Amino acid sequence: MFTLSQTSRAWFIDRARQAREERLVQKERERAAIVIQAHVRSFLCRSQLQREIRREIDDFFKADDPGSTKRSALCIFKIARKLLFLFRIKEDNERFEKLCRSILSSMDAENEPKVWYVSLACSKDLTLFWIKQIKSILWYCCEFLKQLKPEILQDSRLITLYLTMLVTFTDTSTWKILRGKGESLRPAMNHICANIMGHLNQHGFYSVLQVCDPCPLICDFFTQHPHLDFYVWVQHTWCPPQKHFS
Repeated sequence: MFTLSQTSRAWFIDRARQAREERLVQKERERAAIVIQAHVRSFLCRSQLQREIRREIDDFFKADDPGSTKRSALCIFKIARKLLFLFRIKEDNERFEKLCRSILSSMDAENEPKVWYVSLACSKDLTLFWIKQIKSILWYCCEFLKQLKPEILQDSRLITLYLTMLVTFTDTSTWKILRGKGESLRPAMNHICANIMGHLNQHGFYSVLQVCDPCPLICDFFTQHPHLDFYVWVQHTWCPPQKHFS
């Protein structure tokens, strides 16, 4: 009888231990399921948000045809922020190309200060955000230049586009906002350009130009812009001492 009592007690303790372990395993499974569900929901939400943003960006550039009214600099700035928020080089290369063309188009507008993309640099509320944005855009231009091949026609056009972006926003000589009464802004704008160039240089700007190879297209492009501060540096970086740009 004593032995039977001990056996029953041991059996009861063992069953209680098993039940406790099963409850712990069940709690761990529930916790793991909640974590997995949270990750899946997060992924689906991010994917949906990215699709909606990309659709909005596509609609923006689709409506921005040559015959339409030019978009304000603020509109371009806002759409650029959205593109940079989710930017992926392989997936968004065409969108980035359209953004650059839209920015350059805004800079060519005549007597429309609100259209000039660079005009946002004069806004007290947006100056720092604009500088951060243009730094990111120009560095992505450099990233694309690493991948492009000048001997391919389509690539040569993109090289010209991205070099034009770099030229336009690292030198103030073509900024229409600085003409006439805006001349007083030139020292501040030159300082911003120096800041941008410093940022690009820290990230390997000149190594990017070396990777591009001294093809005639790029050499001719810089030959046409002898006013650039980095023109001489590019000349010595790319060309041996006996070869110089005309």
